[in-house]
Order: sequence, then structure tokens, then C-alpha cells
Amino acid sequence: MLKVKWTSEAQEQYFKTLEFWIDHNQSTSYSEKIIEEIINTESLLIINPFIGLIVENTNDKVRRVLILHNFSLYYRITYDTLEIISFWGNKMNPDDLKL
Repeated sequence: MLKVKWTSEAQEQYFKTLEFWIDHNQSTSYSEKIIEEIINTESLLIINPFIGLIVENTNDKVRRVLILHNFSLYYRITYDTLEIISFWGNKMNPDDLKL
């Protein structure tokens, strides 16, 4: 079974997103929804890691899945690890995304 590992950059993006929505909505409900969806997605990716779309220009090494239509989770698969490399808001400038 694959282990899930988040890079420090992906963790920072994720936590900043959660904090933004808590501040923006003055409520934790949307952030809790994001957390729940991440947990469900991680479980699904452990079972079937190849469901994500291959990201162009990454030599088929990076894949992407949508989270609540508003976010993308970018990851790569190694021998025994599913490494999450970015948690990205889909309304953000894609030119700023570093994979």
C-alpha cells in the first residue's frame, strides 16, 4: 500500500487555503468541507493512484485531481509513496504553479 506524503510547499499551500476561507467566511464550514474532501481523495488515490490526469510537460510523472471543482491536488507516484506536491486554487494564475 502506498504512503501519502505531502511536500512542505504543498502543506503550506493547503493550510493557507484553509486559513483564507476561515477568515473570508468567518466560519470553518467550508474549510471543513475541503479537509473532508482531501481525506476522501487521499483514500481513493491510495486504492487507485492512476485516476488523476497526467499533467502535460512533466514526462508523465505528475498527475492532477480536482477537489471541489475549485482546487487541484498535484501528485506523483514513486515506488511506495504518493507524494502530494501542490494544492492549488484553480482561480490562481497557472503560470505561478511550480511543479
